Amino acid sequence: MLEDRERKLVPRTYEGERFDVVFIKQLPLEGSDYPGFRQEVRVLKKGSVNGENAKPLDCDIVFERDVPVKLRDGVTIYTDIFRPDTQEKIPAIIAWTPYGKHFHIHDFPGGIPRETVSNLQKQECPDPGFWCAHGYAVVQPDTRGAWNSEGDTVQWGEEEGKDAYDLIEWAAGQEWCSGKIGMNGNSWGAVGQWWAAAQNPPHLAAIAPWEGLADMYGEVLCRGGVPDMGFQKLCASLMTGRGYAESASDMLEKYPQASHPYWKSKRVPAEKITVPAYIVASYVSTLHTHGTFDVYRRINCEEKWLRVHNTHEWPDLYEYQEDLKRFFDCYLKGIENDWKQTPQVRLSVLDREGTDVVNRPEQDWPLPDTQYLRLFLDADSSALTPQPPKQRGNVTYRTDDHAGKAVFSMPAQMDMEFTGYFAAHLYVSTDVADDTDLFVYVVKQDKTGRLLPPIVKGAPFSGEKGTELFVPNGRLRASSRGLDEMRSTEAEPVLLHAKCEKLEPGKIYRVDIPLWPIGMKVRQGQALALIISGYNLNPEEWPQLPPLPTINKGKLTIHTGGEYCSYLTAPYVER
Repeated sequence: MLEDRERKLVPRTYEGERFDVVFIKQLPLEGSDYPGFRQEVRVLKKGSVNGENAKPLDCDIVFERDVPVKLRDGVTIYTDIFRPDTQEKIPAIIAWTPYGKHFHIHDFPGGIPRETVSNLQKQECPDPGFWCAHGYAVVQPDTRGAWNSEGDTVQWGEEEGKDAYDLIEWAAGQEWCSGKIGMNGNSWGAVGQWWAAAQNPPHLAAIAPWEGLADMYGEVLCRGGVPDMGFQKLCASLMTGRGYAESASDMLEKYPQASHPYWKSKRVPAEKITVPAYIVASYVSTLHTHGTFDVYRRINCEEKWLRVHNTHEWPDLYEYQEDLKRFFDCYLKGIENDWKQTPQVRLSVLDREGTDVVNRPEQDWPLPDTQYLRLFLDADSSALTPQPPKQRGNVTYRTDDHAGKAVFSMPAQMDMEFTGYFAAHLYVSTDVADDTDLFVYVVKQDKTGRLLPPIVKGAPFSGEKGTELFVPNGRLRASSRGLDEMRSTEAEPVLLHAKCEKLEPGKIYRVDIPLWPIGMKVRQGQALALIISGYNLNPEEWPQLPPLPTINKGKLTIHTGGEYCSYLTAPYVER
């Protein structure tokens, strides 16, 4: 059990403020799937197969195993290196994650089919079998504290960025390297790139993050002020190594407000990133959607590209290797190809019961011609209307009943596209509770009223068709409703999470709930529906995770019309 693990406190300082960080003892290497420490250099021959049903290699690959790299503070980490058997100096791609350089993504249910990759790649990282065949080395470290590497595992932040800086500069100085370094990877493999690039290592020439978060507090652990520690506890419980690992879930219990310097230290400083970037996002991630779009918008480089796909992130990472090769060929090899003519933004638009649009070129994100519509809630008709109801009304549901929710809808009189950021602006009251959790979803309905959430294709643990996921969505614990007035807009309210403001039962309060971005088509004859509920409608991504707990009790009332005009801001675009 995670609760039984030994813990220690490690002092840290951020912006002049000192605090303690909780670290927990990691799982021991003994009894794990760790293949053992073995420093060796050998050649993997062209046509050979690394494991059951893996894709045969397209070239001879020099495999250097457990190569030591000393970091700035004397800690030694160990990395594997895969490079083509050539005398030419070549660029390198670094895959930065702590999950184990021996661990592969197809070991998960619904993972990557073994026959599509070489089985040399780390989980959620580039495939050496592909990249070596095209003249690149792939460097796969066990990061600080992970597996047999020394030290304690840290979770994002400047310290991890400096570790990556050290590895980048070390790799650039190797005799086989051209001095050009790129990075690629998904999830942690994306977040680590942002922190590395923010340190501006001299030899980092390009990054390619595939779906990564930007704010540990606001996007993972306490989105909307609702504590959601299940995924973090699962990850922490699996961390393996000889030392300790940073425990973000313990830190949330220790420091529950986002204003604490610890949480500030975990927000990606995207404005410091100046290196060319190929960023990949999706609307259907339970962790990465908001942060990926956010970093794209804030990154301080004109040479940046955004592609938004319509599947799960794992298959996309390998299906778009040729596309990524054009980017790396341009920036790591200096090849004058057509990459710079690639549209700055390529979008997908989800169309359940229709055909998704994929790779539609756009100039920027959010789309510059977005029209933000106000759709008012009408309790009497359960409708979303362009005009505010003149008469006051209300809808009440039990917050502690999974059948309890309110639904408002607007039939589409023509085909309509909503791409960008929805936001719900609601007037609510409770009957007995001094706090409440709200979960808000926008989804389309067919003419019978059946809800049509997007299907995530290729998601782990899903069926043949995929997993239904209610997106876009937002959540809020009402006591955490305070806004950052300087940064908030009607379409994108920004929650401060700086203090707890309890409710007075019977009193009406305005709450503003941002929803994560979306691109969705609503066809004529279908309807746009707003769902407000007291619990999370979406399944947990991993079956080991329990349902998200709430604090709900009693009834919640949504007020509409008159002086309490609850409404939805909707990002309408004409295409």
